Amino acid sequence: MSPARDTLLHHLGRARRALFRRAAERTALPLVALAATLVAAALIVALAATLYRGQYALLRLALLAGGALLAAAAVWRMLREHLSTEDVAIAAGSLEPERKDELLTALELSREAERDAEARSSVAAARAGAAAAHPDSSAALRDAAIAVAATRAGTLPLERLAAWPARGRWLAIAAAAIVLAVGAAVAGGARTPRVLAHIADPGSAPRAPIGLRVTPGAQEIEGGATVVVRAYVHGSSARARLLTRRGAEWVEATMGNADEKEARDGAHAGERVYELRLANLKEDLHYRVRAGDAESPAYALSVRDLPRATGYRIRYDYPAYTGLKPEEMQALTGDLAAPRGTKARLEVTLSRDAASATLIGDRSGARLDGARGERIVRFDVPIRADDEITIRLTDARGRRADLGPFDLRAIPDRPPTVTVLAPGVVEDVSRDMTATIVAGATDDHGVRKLLLRYRAREDAPRVETLHEEKAGSRELAIRYTWPLQTLNLLPGEEIAYQVGAVDGNGVDGPQTTWSDERRLRFPSATEILASMQKERDETIETLEEVLKGARELQQKSEELSRDIGRSREMTWEQRQQLQKTAEGEQKLREMVDKAAQQLQQSAEKLSQSRALNAELVQKINELQQLLSQIKDQSLLRAMQRLQEMLRSMQPQDVERAMQNFKVTQDDAVKNIQRTIELLKQIRMEERMEAASERAAEMERRQIALNDSLARAKTPEEAKALADAQKSLEKMAAEQKAAMDSLAKDLRPMDQEASKQAEELSQEMSPQGMQQEMQQAERSMSQGERAEAREKTQSLQKRLQKARKKTDEMREGFRDRKKNQLAKEMEEAAQDLLDIASMQQGMLSDDESSVDDRAEKQQGLEETTKSAAKRVGDISKQTLFLTPDVAQALGRALQNQESAIGRYSQQDLLGGLMGTKESTIALNQAATGLLKSKESMQGAKSSTGMSEAMQQLQSLAGQQQGLNEETMGMMPGQGTPGGMDGRLMPGDGESLSRMAAEQEAIRRGLEGAMEKMGQGSGKPLGNMGDLAEEMKGVEQDLRAGRLDQNTVNKQQRILSRLLDAPRSVEKRDYSRKRMSRPGVDVVRSSPGALSPELLKTRPSLASLLAKGSRDPVTAKYRALVDEYLESLMKEGGR
Repeated sequence: MSPARDTLLHHLGRARRALFRRAAERTALPLVALAATLVAAALIVALAATLYRGQYALLRLALLAGGALLAAAAVWRMLREHLSTEDVAIAAGSLEPERKDELLTALELSREAERDAEARSSVAAARAGAAAAHPDSSAALRDAAIAVAATRAGTLPLERLAAWPARGRWLAIAAAAIVLAVGAAVAGGARTPRVLAHIADPGSAPRAPIGLRVTPGAQEIEGGATVVVRAYVHGSSARARLLTRRGAEWVEATMGNADEKEARDGAHAGERVYELRLANLKEDLHYRVRAGDAESPAYALSVRDLPRATGYRIRYDYPAYTGLKPEEMQALTGDLAAPRGTKARLEVTLSRDAASATLIGDRSGARLDGARGERIVRFDVPIRADDEITIRLTDARGRRADLGPFDLRAIPDRPPTVTVLAPGVVEDVSRDMTATIVAGATDDHGVRKLLLRYRAREDAPRVETLHEEKAGSRELAIRYTWPLQTLNLLPGEEIAYQVGAVDGNGVDGPQTTWSDERRLRFPSATEILASMQKERDETIETLEEVLKGARELQQKSEELSRDIGRSREMTWEQRQQLQKTAEGEQKLREMVDKAAQQLQQSAEKLSQSRALNAELVQKINELQQLLSQIKDQSLLRAMQRLQEMLRSMQPQDVERAMQNFKVTQDDAVKNIQRTIELLKQIRMEERMEAASERAAEMERRQIALNDSLARAKTPEEAKALADAQKSLEKMAAEQKAAMDSLAKDLRPMDQEASKQAEELSQEMSPQGMQQEMQQAERSMSQGERAEAREKTQSLQKRLQKARKKTDEMREGFRDRKKNQLAKEMEEAAQDLLDIASMQQGMLSDDESSVDDRAEKQQGLEETTKSAAKRVGDISKQTLFLTPDVAQALGRALQNQESAIGRYSQQDLLGGLMGTKESTIALNQAATGLLKSKESMQGAKSSTGMSEAMQQLQSLAGQQQGLNEETMGMMPGQGTPGGMDGRLMPGDGESLSRMAAEQEAIRRGLEGAMEKMGQGSGKPLGNMGDLAEEMKGVEQDLRAGRLDQNTVNKQQRILSRLLDAPRSVEKRDYSRKRMSRPGVDVVRSSPGALSPELLKTRPSLASLLAKGSRDPVTAKYRALVDEYLESLMKEGGR
């Protein structure tokens, strides 16, 4: 270290000491002044006012707290005044403002010199010698600057740093405070030492004078009496406390505020009143009251020697129906609580004999004399109702002592509780016309029965016993399968039912509790389809929200991708935005999943209902599959890849992942748009289906009404049918509203269907069919059967005609839509083949330059994009168009773009390969379009299985009828079998007929299996064993065997037939899913078209035929082969 630097640091040390002295004075003087002021103020207050022990304690606490705060402030102030060497240099330099930074600069230079010295000491000796031979001129300048600054520091008036302008002011304040405190002490004279002693020890100060009155003072009381002790306090806000003593120890308790009018009336002005209730005193008690510093004398409450209770014993004999055994127990009081009807014996042990004992009901007024023994009294108490009882004892001198009051509680027998877990409050009847009731009941003493009460239509309620427990059970649960076939429900009707529980109350009689009324509905097809429309609207709304969010995410992703592409390193904000993008995509996938689940539930609900529409079910299943593609593994992998790239922190990797993610986003948005459009079309089809079903239902009801009217014998019977006609009028109004809505919505889509809907609306208008329905209803209400029948027969014909027109409207709409789509598919395929033909021309062209080829290829790319857009529009209108078409178009565009790039780079061979690959992809797309058109035109429904499903349903209906007939033939069933468990002699012919019916059903099943087995796979699954089981039933019936085994076989057959349509849907859906795996597409030439298509379009055949020839001329064939071989060699490296 250089001498100049030592000198500099020496002067800075002097400056630091001066600054420290100033800091000490700035801390100590205010502390002394404030402390003296605080002491002076406390002394003046204590001398000027009359204080007591509590006030002195507060004053002392204030002084201690003030002193602690001042000490803490002093420590904090000194810690703040700690200065670094730089701060000292700045403060010293400020003594001469024109050169204020000179010392700080010298200090920094000295530290730099010290670091250089350390660095030189670590260099090798040879290098050190070289450095010595060539001294650093800058180091010399630096040492000179330090020396000048050190000399300058020696001339500075550093003592001025200790100066503090406020020193005099604070000295004056401290002196004034000390003078004031001394003056107060002198003025206090002889009181001053006492005051100081009280401040130091508040316990030596006198207590504050408090007025305290206590009632009732000393008193003699009866045993078991209650005494209220009151304290009247004046001059203190402290709450009074009661101290009691039984023996040697005092026990303290806080007294409460007295609210009674008697207590307030006995108080003097300014007194606070407190009280505490001493209940059931049985022995002498001493007490006193304390309020603040005041304390009352001790008083005694003396208890007279009267009989008192020393123990209680209770026995309960419960009613027999409760199943409870008699119970006996020791008790602390005479409170009684037991079920109504219980007999209780209350036995009281006394401290001495009583001359008499009476139990008095305070509410009922009943009196019961007790049986007396040696220091014991007994009472037999019947428990019938709640009461409050007192036991009155009298000794030999006639003195009275009361025990109690005690509670007597008659616990009522609560009614049972019923819980129905299934079915729901309102549920539809299942396909097999059964309902499974799952219910439970509880009761405090046991459930004896579970009942079912139900009412169908306007029939009288019926009650059936579901289960019975003779002994009763506190908890009971059942599962009951309720057959509903015998109720003969019609679509639109419902059953109201309740489950009831009965207990075994033997005192007041059995109690029954019924559950809330629940309903089982046999929904009509119209109702089911209406609910489907509502669900469809909800799904569309969900998807539109997803689409909006997906587009917003697309925009944000593109902006973020551009930002990342321009960055060398990813910022924290960009990472956060990427994370939010991934989270937003995950939320959208969850919403898509929700929509897919809604569609799946909708399809299941349709398939389970009796209004099964196979075509709609299949379309909904395919839409659910389309939604699954949106959230499939490719999108998930893209999200995962993006998350991995986020962790890598490399912008290039993230940008590539973002591009991949963007592609999957684009595909998802297109699929969502397509799903929404298809859902809207399905919604329209459902509305037309609902209109057809409503028209058919109206016709069925009118036919049934006409039949009932024909059987009516009296005018009263005809009047009873008026309500049914009125309900048909309501359905007609609903049909008119539906037709009006359809006509409006169909107008931009199908003018002919819209016109048909308008005509049907007019037919159902109040001036049309509704008017005739009103006339028929009026005739029925008036009992005019002949006129009513004439009107209803006319209505039946009109409804039949309306139903046919509605079906024609629906079928015509569907056929026109198919034809339109077929035409658009064919035109789109022709466009693609034309483009492919032009590209083949390019491949055959030996004359055009590379630049001309690039320009021509670019024009064809634009044309392909227009064609792809057209195909995309078609895909939004039909589910027949498979993803293969879109994939092929994507490959075509990709290869066209690649070819343009190659041509632009003068790479002729690469361009030719791109053109060839795109030509193959265009042919594949055209092939897919034409195959989709062929399958759409060749099937009645979208799956081609609608007729087979209907056939299966018909077979199930026939099997159900046969099963019911078989059950009726079972021995022991009453009709027609004998009551002794054997078949009647004439039953053989019936069994043969039933065997023939079973054979007919089997042959129908085999026909359906053969029809549906023509394609690949087994849509019905392995149904051969079902046919074999049918054969077994046939053999049993022909052999005259009819037992439970035969019935079980038939039940299994029916169950399989009912499940078959749904199994077909599931298998077909699974097959279609398996045909679209999420794997890389292998490029290949398109498959051959059917001969029928080639005959109808020779131009298509000729264009497709070109696709099988080599699109590269012989001139370029060798070069292309060489190019391909080089690519394969590079790929193998």
